[in-house]
Amino acid sequence: MDNNFQLPNKQACLDQLTKLGIEYIAHHHDPVPTMEEVVKIKVEDGTAYVKNLLYVDKKSNYYLILANHTTQVGKLFWKTLGLASGNMRLSKEEQIAEALKSSKGNVNPFAVANDTNNLVKNIIIDEELTKYKRLALHPIENTTTVEISLDDLQNKFLKILNRQFTVLQLTDAAAEQKLEQQKEQQKEQQKDQQKDQQNLQTLAITVKKSDFSEWYQQVIRKAELIEYYDVSGCYILRPWAYFIWEQIQRYFDDLIKTEEVENTYFPMFLSAKHLNKEKEHVEGFKAEVAWVTKYGESDLNEPLAIRPTSETIMYPAFAKWIQSHRDLPLKVNQWTNIVRWEFKFPTPFIRTREFLWQEGHTAHSTREEAVKQVYTILDFYEQVYGELLAVPVIKGIKTESEKFAGGDFTTTVETIIPQNGRGLQGATSHHLGQNFSKMFEINFEDDKKQKAFAWQTSWGLTTRSIGAMIMFHGDDKGLVLPPRVAKYQIVIIPIIHKDLEEKQLNERCEQIRQILVKEKLRVHLDSRDNYSPGWKFNKWEQKGVPIRLEIGPGEFKNNEVRVVQRFDNKKYQIKMEELNQLSQILDNIHNAMLEKARTELNQRIKQADNWKEFMTQLNQRNTILTRWCERQECEKQVKTKSGIESKEKDSEIDGQVQLTGSAKTLCMPLKQDQVKEGELCFNCGQEAKKYVLWGRSY
Repeated sequence: MDNNFQLPNKQACLDQLTKLGIEYIAHHHDPVPTMEEVVKIKVEDGTAYVKNLLYVDKKSNYYLILANHTTQVGKLFWKTLGLASGNMRLSKEEQIAEALKSSKGNVNPFAVANDTNNLVKNIIIDEELTKYKRLALHPIENTTTVEISLDDLQNKFLKILNRQFTVLQLTDAAAEQKLEQQKEQQKEQQKDQQKDQQNLQTLAITVKKSDFSEWYQQVIRKAELIEYYDVSGCYILRPWAYFIWEQIQRYFDDLIKTEEVENTYFPMFLSAKHLNKEKEHVEGFKAEVAWVTKYGESDLNEPLAIRPTSETIMYPAFAKWIQSHRDLPLKVNQWTNIVRWEFKFPTPFIRTREFLWQEGHTAHSTREEAVKQVYTILDFYEQVYGELLAVPVIKGIKTESEKFAGGDFTTTVETIIPQNGRGLQGATSHHLGQNFSKMFEINFEDDKKQKAFAWQTSWGLTTRSIGAMIMFHGDDKGLVLPPRVAKYQIVIIPIIHKDLEEKQLNERCEQIRQILVKEKLRVHLDSRDNYSPGWKFNKWEQKGVPIRLEIGPGEFKNNEVRVVQRFDNKKYQIKMEELNQLSQILDNIHNAMLEKARTELNQRIKQADNWKEFMTQLNQRNTILTRWCERQECEKQVKTKSGIESKEKDSEIDGQVQLTGSAKTLCMPLKQDQVKEGELCFNCGQEAKKYVLWGRSY
């Protein structure tokens, strides 16, 4: 019997139950995402309604609980498993998708067949369920309920999957203390669900942006940017997201071509010999390198690394191509994917195991040329963020401990996420000096017939930029797109009414669409007749389209359109002959978004002159500008000390959850005041040399 099956949908689940000889009674119905709706389904006498709860601990181990719907699940049972209840949290949307390829309202024991990475460590079954003949469960999707016996679930389904299960008494006195609170939460959820009409509940973001982590996960899925994949840390970029990346590609490509950079492509595999050639460089990536060791059933003669970056792939070729000063400068760029096997919990766009990026590499005859190139590219990155994504950045230089491994110095564009004050590295441009050219023998004959080593740069921008854009501009309704990267800058929605013939209305909308297309605007006419205007308003708001044009009987009669701006919800009428103003309106929206974002960023930067001020600002979710001695020993001390002290703080102050964790240097801003003679480092008290920006970061 095949015990490696997966169950992508309910029909596959029902077919598998039949194949396993499991008898079941099926009830088909509308979606029932809550227990209140589940218990309305009529089942046979002696059948228990089951609530399914997926918990995760701090080590990302998952535990699936099957409880009778009346059971008050407590905490004491965790101790019988040798686990601490304080380490357990109910899984969030992304975690459910990662572990079971499922979603909230659809958690069920059959979905463990989809847990190909064996993330679910135990299935805990309520002892109360042993008193019933059958269990009422969803076969993958909550549009069907099946009644099967507990014995069949345990000994035919879970057993063939080699899944561990434990039968326990789940109730305890401590659980009852939270019952009233849970009931209130359920009431609020029910109120929200009642407000939804025509499937709006599938669209709505169910949390405020203040619940930032959950908000972000919902936005990227419901705005159709991301789909989850069965390899942890890897994600599908849907067309709505990939279009943004294409706009970044086009814009940046045009910029680097003004510098005579040529696009190229190098293989993704490299040998251990080449990877290990630059020891300091490889140490910076060693823990994240993924290796290919087999093909088919055979072992490779030598393992091949999947590129974490391409210096050691490209530079042997550079050594062949560069012989004379006439071969310089050499400037290439490639658009490609990178694999870095991150150990931290992945966050789509922000920290993933595979991501898209561009990486540029140049070689020059002099240090001055190479340094100039580094800062030119840094300016280009600032333009990408500001001119395209409406995200403000701070240009700076990384400290010695934070610079690119094996490089001379690293410049960076950093931003600060206003919602939580975390720093986010936007892109980096590295001066490599002659470190790699000496290692890979990239030398040339200069104009004086002398042998010289090339001066090199490398620089990269990733799909992390999209994550920064989402975090800055999104609101409680969902995504808010800057106009210059939106697939549709304008969506036209006809409002059908009995006083206006539908054909006439659609013809007018098409006329408007054609006018705007001629203005080089990206426009979509949503003339679907199976959705109401209200549903469409919510849909396109959630996807972040910058401008919505509404045309109803009044607008038709007056030869005008109603304009609704997504960014600030501003609403107004314009005449048909004024449609050419929309290009300027879109530019105004971009500028307003950038200005708002810049204000929010600046509000998160505070200055501190001593350790007490530093920790006060850090624990208020700010980044801190301080005078600093530039000593690595001092930097390490700040990182260690701030981490220890933040853990000693209350986790909640004034009703707001506080961030914990070490502060690190983000950058030494290029624009900064001169440190005056006699001014001291805020931490160690030695002579200060520079201002540096500190913060917690992604």
